[in-house]
Amino acid sequence: MLKRFVSCLFLFGSVALGIYTVLHFNFDPNKIFTHFLGPYYVIATAMQYIWPEQPNDFEKGEVINDWLHNGVLMAITSFQNFFIHTLVALTGSGLLFKYGVLPESMAAHNLPFWGQVAIAYLTFDFMFYVTHRMGHEIDFFWRLHSVHHCAHRLSVLNASRAHPLDLIWRRLLPIFVTFQTGVSQEAFILSGVIGSVLATITHMNVDFSFGPLNYIIGTNEQHRWHHSNKIEEAKNYSVFMLWDHLFGTFVYRPQGQVRPAKMGLFNEHYYPVHAYLGQFFIPWKWKKMKADQFALDAQQASGVKHTAGHASASQAATSAGSSFTRTA
Repeated sequence: MLKRFVSCLFLFGSVALGIYTVLHFNFDPNKIFTHFLGPYYVIATAMQYIWPEQPNDFEKGEVINDWLHNGVLMAITSFQNFFIHTLVALTGSGLLFKYGVLPESMAAHNLPFWGQVAIAYLTFDFMFYVTHRMGHEIDFFWRLHSVHHCAHRLSVLNASRAHPLDLIWRRLLPIFVTFQTGVSQEAFILSGVIGSVLATITHMNVDFSFGPLNYIIGTNEQHRWHHSNKIEEAKNYSVFMLWDHLFGTFVYRPQGQVRPAKMGLFNEHYYPVHAYLGQFFIPWKWKKMKADQFALDAQQASGVKHTAGHASASQAATSAGSSFTRTA
């Protein structure tokens, strides 16, 4: 009970402090990062060593790989801020309102400020759900998103492990759609800070216990299942679980398990798990990687056939080869 109290206190306290900081510094992104988000990331990282859910055993190349990913993320975030300013300058309250498709009176900026924050958060999170699900279910996008899923455990550091193209399209498209509702930049900034707090918690290697809250918010307890290497368990695509409940993609503790048996990819023999450059070139090497993995699976399945005399080697190889393209 004490663990659950402390867990919920950290979550809601962090959100409240983030909101206060945004309002206190008048929505200044640089001051928000300096006085809240930066220290918050440091504290979240430190907590993983004070109260770990799993041992912090780093694999060879893991730390440098994830630091490189974080550096790229910072560069993309700088571009994101430029993108937002340019987007607002070009589209105003949104293209549908600018060109008279919808009356200006329907734009979200006519709502009270907290109503705009709610619209901004829900719209962005819905588009995050859509793009995230596409990243898992469409092979073209999975070859990008698989980089994020090659980690074998959750941590604050590998939360930013992602292919640059995956980061760009899965950030800019939700931002574009969100601003088409007519929300103000201030409402978007506040909703973004709330989202950053919650998204960080999803990847914290901390022994939290959130109880029923796991059915509403994507906590780290619940997000572990998203990183399972079994396709049927790797769901939960949003941070606000409304969308997963609505579209039937919510999974939590099947058969009462605390965590998945294994996190990561189904087949990793040819996958550069902790090599940044190897991960960067994955989209262009994807077909060869799949072909090499398929050949290996066929060879292994053939050996099983000759030894055990059971199922067809070709069927086993086809099943295993296709699984390489998806996670669990």
